[in-house]
Amino acid sequence: MHILPRFVVCWTCVVLPLLIGIVHGIDQVGRPGDLVFSPQKILAGLNATMFIRLLKETKLADYIDGSRPERKITLLVPTNRAMEDAFGYGLGDDADDDQVTKAYIKSVDEHGLDGASAIASALGALPAGSPREQQLEWALYHIAEGQSGLEELVRSPLLRTKLAAEWTGGKAQVVKAQVDQAHGTLSRHVSFNGADNILPEPVVVGNTTVYLLSSPMPTPPNLINALVQDLDLSLFVAAMGASGTADEIQHVNGVTVLAPVVSSFTSLDLVWSYLSLPGDSEARTDLSRLIKSHILKMPIYSDEIPMHTDSSAETLTVESLNGNKVGMYRTPHGVFVVADQTDLHYSQRRMTRQHGEVHARLASVSDTGSLKLSETDVLLRTGVAHVLGQGLILPPNVDITSPKLLRGMKAHIFANLLERLNLTYVLEDPRTSSSRRRQLRNQLTTRSSDIPDNDVVGYSILVPSDKAWRENAAYRELARRDHEELNSAEDDDNPWRNSTTLDLVRHLDMLVRLHIIPVVGGGAEPNPTGGSRLPESQLLLADRKTYPTMLEGVRLRAHEFASDRFSVQLDRTPFYQSPGGVPFISFATVVRSGVARTGAVFELDSALKLPPDDGSSPGGWKKFAWNAAVWLTGIGMGSGLLGASGYWVRQWWTRSDYQSL
Repeated sequence: MHILPRFVVCWTCVVLPLLIGIVHGIDQVGRPGDLVFSPQKILAGLNATMFIRLLKETKLADYIDGSRPERKITLLVPTNRAMEDAFGYGLGDDADDDQVTKAYIKSVDEHGLDGASAIASALGALPAGSPREQQLEWALYHIAEGQSGLEELVRSPLLRTKLAAEWTGGKAQVVKAQVDQAHGTLSRHVSFNGADNILPEPVVVGNTTVYLLSSPMPTPPNLINALVQDLDLSLFVAAMGASGTADEIQHVNGVTVLAPVVSSFTSLDLVWSYLSLPGDSEARTDLSRLIKSHILKMPIYSDEIPMHTDSSAETLTVESLNGNKVGMYRTPHGVFVVADQTDLHYSQRRMTRQHGEVHARLASVSDTGSLKLSETDVLLRTGVAHVLGQGLILPPNVDITSPKLLRGMKAHIFANLLERLNLTYVLEDPRTSSSRRRQLRNQLTTRSSDIPDNDVVGYSILVPSDKAWRENAAYRELARRDHEELNSAEDDDNPWRNSTTLDLVRHLDMLVRLHIIPVVGGGAEPNPTGGSRLPESQLLLADRKTYPTMLEGVRLRAHEFASDRFSVQLDRTPFYQSPGGVPFISFATVVRSGVARTGAVFELDSALKLPPDDGSSPGGWKKFAWNAAVWLTGIGMGSGLLGASGYWVRQWWTRSDYQSL
């Protein structure tokens, strides 16, 4: 006689004998027809009982109780251990439960809402930051729309959750999945926002797919907390603080942040030096506009950006907080951003031109008009952020001018010289101030550029630093006289000490003109703030290219001695031995640069020297006297040498007639 063992049946498991006896193996377990597996039973089998409890206490039980079998969802279920790490053993208080229940019933009865819509509406009934509010958000964030298996996650790694509220602009919060490739017999590994799935394969019951997570998956952080985790975005965060826009941006609901990296700011050189000036209200306003031009008024995730093709392209264009338009599109090479400076309304524009011509109306700091995203879909509580790998958007209402760059460089001496010499017109737009420029030029007697006025569209300026000017003897003498220190014993050996003030001014006028390059002809990009922006390619220096100056007949040549490192020197000027045997060298290195609307500003480590025949040495009569003495001495020595040679030849010729005895 055999004693039949007793078995405990576990859904799909082998039975476990409780008494000593005989075990019979069977191919499959019979299941009664009225036995239906719901997602809740699956979760219980996975020992995710705390997640079940959380959904029940937050009135979300209809997602797991099987009452809506036609609804397709994906559950991201933390283990009990992960739930304990997130919430501890307590899951809220009774007072919050009553508020959620009342708000839920009101949403269903009065507004006809159901499911997550009613719960999302009930969020407003909870006190801000209360434990129950946090748990409700947390629970909704772990329920995603649609069924997403591994293949679906590979194609579409962004899951839309049931968490959608006012702070997201009504759009669903997103979970970011990452699926690794399978290795040998191992199944593919998948994680959600960094939380690992510990099941070999997702569990599917009806229209519900379940992943079991090994760690908590918190809801997305606020803007600042999300960006400070990346050191490459630290300067963007600092710029938000310096411009006073951080609090405003953090409280805007439903945004897309296009975050430039540190190198994008520092590569602006003098432009960034101006924008970051402390205590300058105009610079602070421009910086605020620049930051806001990178904040779009709606969340745009990477899978919502249209794809460009070879024959046509569709660009999603959104308005920024600054008011400028920003377009986004995808190619097989990545996601790109373009800044439109004309249209100021949200639209979705469809283009049918070739891919290379798509950006005809679009402009940005980048020469090509497009900026590539190096990272997409950084999740935020109020939307999403994308990282601009190189470059940033310069909006049209940030008008970078030459005076602003001089302020950023702190070139006080050069600015004062321009004003003293009536050369401030080079800081203006020649196309809007031509009459004033001609009037000022007619008042001057100093030689100027021989380029016709009508051909000049801007001016690029080579600006020696204040330190370089203080090392210039002529400027030091003029500054000494301006401060009425005529009896000062300092700098007694200055070669300009006995020169007239007129000679000093004339010399400095020519020296300043030597550092000003007229920009001739060329097209310009429209600028709604007035005038137009000259293209960078027309303003930046190029290797071995020569440039005219405002000093008549004098040209400068640029040399690129390293990548994007330039020096400038006088063109076609030979190595000249000046009086006293000192070689003539007129050479300077570009330290920093910046592009303004009508010209570029280049900071030099030293001032160039005037050509030798243009009064580069003080006291022209001294140079004449020296040259005369040199010539007279040379003539005298030549005459003496010639006389001595003649005498020697005569003696030799005379003695050649004698015969030896």
